[in-house]
Amino acid sequence: MMSKICKNSFAAVISIIFVAVFLVNLGLSRKYNLIMIVLTGGGKLVDLLGASKETLFNKRELYRLVTNGYLHPTVWHLAANVYALWYVGLYIEKKLSKPFICLIYHVGLFVSGAVFLLIFPNGYMYGASPAIFCFLGLMAMWFIRDSSLLHEYKELCGNRYLLFYMILSNFLGLGTFVVHLTGFCVGLLLGFVVKKKRNA
Repeated sequence: MMSKICKNSFAAVISIIFVAVFLVNLGLSRKYNLIMIVLTGGGKLVDLLGASKETLFNKRELYRLVTNGYLHPTVWHLAANVYALWYVGLYIEKKLSKPFICLIYHVGLFVSGAVFLLIFPNGYMYGASPAIFCFLGLMAMWFIRDSSLLHEYKELCGNRYLLFYMILSNFLGLGTFVVHLTGFCVGLLLGFVVKKKRNA
């Protein structure tokens, strides 16, 4: 069963990329204090691919609204988002085609990042949580429109972790709350137009 889920899984592929980027960031940041990077963040790759007001609005480096979503320099950030994406994937990948999943992931990153940097011009964006909250918002809209799906979701492996993730991750500061809320709202809106597979 597990090997079947892993095969061609969007969540598995993205998680592998997360881990690879984490290791590359450490490899490129040897001149930094690696222990501090692992515990508190930062690093060379984060500087190159993270998003800020300067890079986004002044330098017009719009690609950073996508690349920032693959950066997780701290161990806890990496682990939290890999687990969340995995458990979201267990449900979403039964309902949507991979191209739709990929599109939703990147729309969540792009819109949330732009809104965050408009509201918090001194902020810095990295991490996949806006996209994960976008998936959660999409699922929430499906549940609202079809209550039978909520029972199906409650039987899903990892549903308690996702609830814990949704609550705890929003105590990391106002900026984090805003970017998560934005991602969730984008997902809610997409839930009106993105149709799930029938009899999945």
